[in-house]
Amino acid sequence: YIYCFIGWIWESCFVSLKSCKWINRGFLKGPFLPIYGSGAIVVLFSTLTVKNNLILVFIIGMIAATILEYITGIMMERLFHVRYWDYSEKPFNINGHICLSSTLAWGFFSILLVRFVNPPIGNLIRYIPGEILEIGSYIITIFITIDGVQSFNEAMDLKNVLIKITERNETVNIIKKRLEIVEAFI
Repeated sequence: YIYCFIGWIWESCFVSLKSCKWINRGFLKGPFLPIYGSGAIVVLFSTLTVKNNLILVFIIGMIAATILEYITGIMMERLFHVRYWDYSEKPFNINGHICLSSTLAWGFFSILLVRFVNPPIGNLIRYIPGEILEIGSYIITIFITIDGVQSFNEAMDLKNVLIKITERNETVNIIKKRLEIVEAFI
């Protein structure tokens, strides 16, 4: 959850600065980006045995995070018919879901996470009593679950609206073609 929150801060600030206005990034309404939390877990586990070798942390973390980003991008697009990010304009992209610059950034973020961010966060968490951590985890889980269900329902509503618009556009095109035939006949 900590990394979901840190990811939300990073992504929202980065995109907001580029757009010169505040943009709440992510699928959820609250201040969490689950892909960053999932990415942190994937990177931390995949680099566990090589955490003292920065080159391997970079390579393994880069590959693991990129695979997660690609799979998540495909699943989100197939499920909701919306792209939550698009690298199509960037060089060396694959289907707009991943690109070389983001892949390299994940490698650097992996080093930052494994070497500099996770150790102090791990130490801090060790000082918090287990009961407080457990209660806090339950509360955050409930909050994120409610937010996730609401966001999922809204995304599905958006998907249905997009499907209806597409169907209407197809109907308009059929009518347009029929009118062109009638016009040519007249």
